[in-house]
Amino acid sequence: MRCLVTGATGFLGSNLVRSLVASGHEVVATGAPGSTTRYLEDLPIRVQSADLLNPAALPALVAEQDWVFHVAGDTSTWSRLAARRRRVNVDATAMLADASVAAGVKRFVHTSTLDVHGYNRDGSPLAERPGDRSFFGIGYDYADTKAEGERQALARIPGGLDVVVVYPGFMIGPYDHTLQLGRVVRDLQAGRLTFAPAGTSSFCDVRAVADGMVAAAERGRTGVGYNLTGENRTYLDMFSRIAELVGAPRGPIRVPRAVLFTYGTVAQFAAGFTKRAPDMDPGMAAYLSSPQASDWSAARTELDYHPGDLDAAIRDAAAWYDEHMPVVR
Repeated sequence: MRCLVTGATGFLGSNLVRSLVASGHEVVATGAPGSTTRYLEDLPIRVQSADLLNPAALPALVAEQDWVFHVAGDTSTWSRLAARRRRVNVDATAMLADASVAAGVKRFVHTSTLDVHGYNRDGSPLAERPGDRSFFGIGYDYADTKAEGERQALARIPGGLDVVVVYPGFMIGPYDHTLQLGRVVRDLQAGRLTFAPAGTSSFCDVRAVADGMVAAAERGRTGVGYNLTGENRTYLDMFSRIAELVGAPRGPIRVPRAVLFTYGTVAQFAAGFTKRAPDMDPGMAAYLSSPQASDWSAARTELDYHPGDLDAAIRDAAAWYDEHMPVVR
């Protein structure tokens, strides 16, 4: 199949492109203007910059593509970036979906997030449906915009767009040059004081998620979403395991919700003066302190998905950082 991957220069996108190439597909990999393409240069693909907010550029981008994997997104949480986040996560999705309808794209795989489901207060795993507590309206605007972007994609089904949605979990593995979980790995490797939020998440190998996305394109059901998640573990447990595997001189310290929320409030206030995005805010603190857990049985049954070996993912991620982004001690 001829495949377009948006956000291909990012962590998940880079791994998805590799999975598609390994499966024998032709790939056009796009990233935002100015994003690095260095981790795609060894692949037999076409790489190009693409401004997804320019509607005039989208018809040529999706022309003659069989599958479109929409991975690009704005993962920021700072309130000052809300307008940009909405343009990228909502408006760009709507325009790309419209262009895909017009081009006759056979399948549109939309990358949402597990965060749109919220969580259950008792920490029980969620399938592809909302829990009894939501991340909406708590200052964690990322979830709000991703939910709206997903609705925009699904709204194009009556117009002829074959949409499948995927909900990735907390991923770890190689090519994490944006340091999503990588910052924790590097800090632990360097012996820096590392704090673990009080909450829980669903952790998985990014390469397994990429393979799951290819499977979703091949045999996912129209209009259906699949959790591409994994092991439900506390951040303390996960960070402690990372510390063990990378030989960290000391382990992480658990931070209670109230402490993290206070820190986020102070950091957000200070950002008003520095004009730089804070590393924590109240919405993110609430998110990271919640007992989020996921059930991926539908993906296992319908897509033959498995979240991979987390220990192997941690080791491979650490090795990749050592080679490409050495720790400064």
